Amino acid sequence: MTLENSSAFLFDDVRVEPAMFRAFKADNAIQFEPKAFRLLLFLIENRGRVVEKSEILDTIWNGAHVSENALASEIAKLRKNLNDDPRTPRYIQTVPTRGYRFIAEVQVETVAEPAVNGSESVLTRRADATLRIADDRKPRRLTRGRLFTLAGIVIMLAVGLMLAWKGFRTSRPTTSALPVTIRQITTGPGLDCNPAFSPNGQMIAYSSDHTGSFEIFAKSLAPGGREVQLTNDGQQNFDPAWSPDGAYIAYYSMKRHGIFVMPALGGVPRQLTEFGSHPVWSPDGQWLALQSVSSPDLGAVQMGSSTIWIVSAQGGTPRQLTRTETPPGSQHAPSWSPDGKRIAFLNWDTVSPQVWSVAVDGSELQAITDIKSGDKSWPIYAPDGKSIYYNRGEALWKTPVRVDNGAPAGEPVKVADLGSTVIRNANFSASGTRIAYSASSPADNLVAVTVSPNTQEPSAPLVFLTNETGTRHLNPAFSPDGRKIAFAALRRGSATNVWLIDADGGNPTQVTVAGGRSPAWYPSGQQIAFLSVRQNHRKFYSIDAGGGNEKSLFELDDIENPSMSPDAQQIAFNITKNGVVNVATVSSTGGEPKQLTYDKELAGWPSWSPDGRFLAVEIKRGDDTHIAIVPSTGGEMNQLTFERGQSWPNGWSPDGDKIVFAGARDGVWNLWWVSRSDKRVKQLTQNTKLNVYFRYPTWSPLGNRIVSEYSENKGNIYIMEIR
Repeated sequence: MTLENSSAFLFDDVRVEPAMFRAFKADNAIQFEPKAFRLLLFLIENRGRVVEKSEILDTIWNGAHVSENALASEIAKLRKNLNDDPRTPRYIQTVPTRGYRFIAEVQVETVAEPAVNGSESVLTRRADATLRIADDRKPRRLTRGRLFTLAGIVIMLAVGLMLAWKGFRTSRPTTSALPVTIRQITTGPGLDCNPAFSPNGQMIAYSSDHTGSFEIFAKSLAPGGREVQLTNDGQQNFDPAWSPDGAYIAYYSMKRHGIFVMPALGGVPRQLTEFGSHPVWSPDGQWLALQSVSSPDLGAVQMGSSTIWIVSAQGGTPRQLTRTETPPGSQHAPSWSPDGKRIAFLNWDTVSPQVWSVAVDGSELQAITDIKSGDKSWPIYAPDGKSIYYNRGEALWKTPVRVDNGAPAGEPVKVADLGSTVIRNANFSASGTRIAYSASSPADNLVAVTVSPNTQEPSAPLVFLTNETGTRHLNPAFSPDGRKIAFAALRRGSATNVWLIDADGGNPTQVTVAGGRSPAWYPSGQQIAFLSVRQNHRKFYSIDAGGGNEKSLFELDDIENPSMSPDAQQIAFNITKNGVVNVATVSSTGGEPKQLTYDKELAGWPSWSPDGRFLAVEIKRGDDTHIAIVPSTGGEMNQLTFERGQSWPNGWSPDGDKIVFAGARDGVWNLWWVSRSDKRVKQLTQNTKLNVYFRYPTWSPLGNRIVSEYSENKGNIYIMEIR
């Protein structure tokens, strides 16, 4: 079936726009994951006939070995998003033992552009046509049909801008043209990340886990281009970056530690540094910039004291470019300006990440984004040097900058938004017309581990308490009787709010409606305290557990990651001074905070012992973090863990001896506990995947289970064409 460059498919109250990678139902945006969206397009294109399961698996999974359960799961997601009942289907009909049939009557909006023959999907044909340019630097000619398409996009954009202006006049973000085409480059079932264009735009290098460990791969963008594995040492390799002449690829090795350079088509790597990650080449190929912390970007933020360094491409002593106190925070993800005079980077603290730039001699620090404008990551200069692109939440944004001094030259502009799909690791082609990125779809839910109240040993596998896509579930807190769990739910496109579930995951109920996180129970079990950021003010509130009227407690703009004492009289929290996180306490009715720790690297994320006498804290030593305890009235810290890796505490056993924490060993996250009395450490879960992480584990007061946030990040490499 040939559908000539369709701009939209219409059926019932649904509109699907392949080139824009989006869909609407009753004028409301549908948040599809990439694989589900491709599956929907394939079924629509083959509507009216039974599409065999094997045909779908071969097309959508590109021959990857997956079971029919994976297909059934994606079909279920489609039906949920489209509100299609499988018992009385209006859109997708199941043909038992064989496959599926798309049964809705579809209208096709088209533009007058020459038809492309073949059996590929509309999305693939349009994207492939875009990429049939021999030299990435050649300008592209617009056909009459493409002009019509662009005109339609401009009209839709104008309407969207008018609506956005009404709702967001205070922050004044603007929206630029969304991507014209999107093409999927990889199709593996795991995680492909860190894409990088070759200088001539004809290949993509990236990191992938489909061989069992993360290795560096390269793939030609020509039709039928094959994948070539460049590393094969099992050392967890990330962050490939092409040299400007295309002869070499620099990358970061997590297990071998440091930055390596190898021939672009494979060969023996040469080690440049013994520390750091995220290497990027200077435009002249003489230098590489890097972040000092050794951590892959897999959705788990690495806290601490990272700084930006540069090192000669020939080797030698690295030179430090930034310091944690200027600007205050931890600096990550450097990007060279096209003229080689400045480096953009992300400055991360516990309040809000900011994008900055600095001259290559360390002078002329310049803030690019506002500290109050939301989460950001992975800044990158546009090839013309006139904008810096970055992630803000799930979407891709840019801020215009002056070429001479790096100062912002306009308001932030949204470039692309794919709904619940997160755009990560953006990388430009040399022409500036294409962006490669990793479209990740993290599945983030609450899980429970059953443990023996007597031995604190695990006694059953993980059990999922929530099962929802497009939402992050965090900060779980048990009620004093252990029967309820309060947690924060961060839904795409809406405020974070406090919810309740039964201890077994049943009866989900929303508690707050105007925003709330970090819930904590009062001893009575009838009320919940929570933090909420409203109109850029951080306030503590209380609310009845069943919902209702809120009561404002106090305001403290510096508070972050709060933890309320068991008697509800005090709140411990992170306080950041000169870029270093420490712990302070404040009365639950407000007042002057009291700083408890004065660490030089990091001491934060406090959690109270059941008797209120101690606080468990995370401390940082070099690239590693550990568990320590400190008296809740202040005093000397006592370090409990010493293993290499990350150890992030959040809860205590009811007897006050064990501290449960999320721990990463060799980059793999699991749940652990450590004994306060004898410093014995016990692993509770058996995860082996780098793209999985645990967060915020908490112990039931009944002693029989531990509940934690659990996130698994999967995704593939895509290319979008922009203007």
